[in-house]
Amino acid sequence: MQSTSQPLADFKVIDLTHGIAGPYATKLLADYGAEVLKVERPPSGDPARTAGPFPHDEEHPEKSGLFLLLNTNKQSIVVDLKQAQGTAILKSLVANADLIVENFRPGVMANLGLDYETLSAINPKLTFTSISNFGQTGPYRDYRASELTLFAMGGVMNRNGLLGRPPLKLGGNHVQYQAGNIAAMASMFSLFNVKHQGAQGQHIDVSIFETQTASYNARMPMLLQYQYTGERTPRVDTPGAAGFGYPAGFYPCQDGYVNITGGGAFWPRTVALLGMPELLNDPRFAPPMGQVSAEGREIFETEIWLPWLLQRTKLQVVEECQEHEILSGAFNTIDEVMDQNPQFEARNYWQTIQHPEAGEFRYPGAPSFTTEGWWKVRTPAPLLGEHTKSVLTGSLGYSDTSILELLSSGIVS
Repeated sequence: MQSTSQPLADFKVIDLTHGIAGPYATKLLADYGAEVLKVERPPSGDPARTAGPFPHDEEHPEKSGLFLLLNTNKQSIVVDLKQAQGTAILKSLVANADLIVENFRPGVMANLGLDYETLSAINPKLTFTSISNFGQTGPYRDYRASELTLFAMGGVMNRNGLLGRPPLKLGGNHVQYQAGNIAAMASMFSLFNVKHQGAQGQHIDVSIFETQTASYNARMPMLLQYQYTGERTPRVDTPGAAGFGYPAGFYPCQDGYVNITGGGAFWPRTVALLGMPELLNDPRFAPPMGQVSAEGREIFETEIWLPWLLQRTKLQVVEECQEHEILSGAFNTIDEVMDQNPQFEARNYWQTIQHPEAGEFRYPGAPSFTTEGWWKVRTPAPLLGEHTKSVLTGSLGYSDTSILELLSSGIVS
């Protein structure tokens, strides 16, 4: 049941996406109230249904952790868009939709007769959002790509990792989620432009490559530096060694690791933290020259810093650093994030969702908290084709006989 208290409750979205980037974009809209109809391909639906993790490692199309996460608050119908009757169903749905989101390869929608020009003629107010590796135009348009290659091509990976070793990327599907976030934001801009400014719909072309190049996770400062000075941001052998002083970087303690920035301008605070005022002006370590000395760093870390850390737990280190206003953070294990985190518990972050096939699991909660409680879990991820019949009969007026014919021909399921 749609809640009119949610800001996107009046918008109808047709979701032709699969995998991660597209489904994440439409999930963001659905979780804030949009009515999202996920159109899946026969016979097996979104390929994400085959991606783990699965409960007890038993593969099942209704129990994929990835699919369950990315498709809450959506409905599912199965339609074969390669058949004329299937495209006719989609066109009927488009007539009353506000947004369609697709992440097929460039040209696929045109080959199906479902390109922006065709669908906007049916519904001029339609926003049509395409997500692809390199965009709908340009010499890279038809290139295939992976999470790794897109992250690398964006530029920042070149400076990640240690000197003399291959560059490294951020873990997980960072690229896909970021692209989905950008696509959802751009789509909302268009939706509100249509609703509040009386504008026509438009085609939004999201290039994952471009979302990476324009990412604010260190890329923009690098691009600005290169543009204005011609300098390339170097890769450093040790975090914090490029003129920022020490201690800086990732360090072990009794029960794990911590990340600390306590050098340079923070050096007096580190000295106070250690309770060793004699180090304040020690030429081996003190600014300016001591803080950029590799020899000084090695002596300080091995003889003073690491022994101090290894006598303390992560929590103790962070608390003591905070008392002295030193930037610090603990490296949490997954159980410390999900089961032993007082901050998440206090804000009721984790949300329990019951799924008819997969069972009960905890899911990440709202990406932001609002006083009106705009973010809601209304329904779990849909079963494959769970809403096919209700959509055909309710929204489109198909008779039971017509639906049986479509089912028997494999056009819907």
